[in-house]
Amino acid sequence: MKTYGIVILMLLLPCTAMAKHITGIGGAAGELLAPTGVLADFFSDGSIILGVMAIFGAFVRYMQHRVNPLAVPISNVIVLLILGILLVCLPFTYVLLGAKAPIPGHISHLSLLVS
Repeated sequence: MKTYGIVILMLLLPCTAMAKHITGIGGAAGELLAPTGVLADFFSDGSIILGVMAIFGAFVRYMQHRVNPLAVPISNVIVLLILGILLVCLPFTYVLLGAKAPIPGHISHLSLLVS
């Protein structure tokens, strides 16, 4: 029973240490923007990394296809290449379309690459 009390205390301690006085729904929404921006940046960076990996995988599969076409179908190469291109282009859609980023401060580093 003593260990349950310690676990509950450890779970509630960060909640009380980080608690702020929030007034209304607008204040709560404003507090949620920072973690959402970090999560959106994580997904956009992860999408670029996975896209580059898929394009590299398509290149490796193509080299295997050239050696033995029966072992690796060309459809695998095409699917990996299209998937990689889509994943790399996904974070740039807001910048390329000229729309504002959905989250303040999000994709600011990507606009430097395009312009």
